[in-house]
Amino acid sequence: MGNDNPSPRRATYEKGIRIGEYGWFGRLAAVVVSAIVLVVAAMLSVVLLAVLFGVGAIVAGYLWWKIRALRRQAREFGDDGRTVDVEVVYKDSHGDDIAKR
Repeated sequence: MGNDNPSPRRATYEKGIRIGEYGWFGRLAAVVVSAIVLVVAAMLSVVLLAVLFGVGAIVAGYLWWKIRALRRQAREFGDDGRTVDVEVVYKDSHGDDIAKR
């Protein structure tokens, strides 16, 4: 429209050092740093996955061991694993008078 200058002006210091432009060294450094960050992130995710898997295996083993002990205890009392003891409580029981309480 009214802009004849295709590139914006860059800030410079007194000695002529330009700020704001990237040379080949800056681009190479950005690529190297990006690659290092990606490798470190991948290694961290693998380590965290292994730690979480180990903790999960320990928790699952502990729960399995406790449930095994509970099943053994239930068998000692004559439970064959097929019966469930249930008590039925009716909401409006005729023998239960609330006024007596």
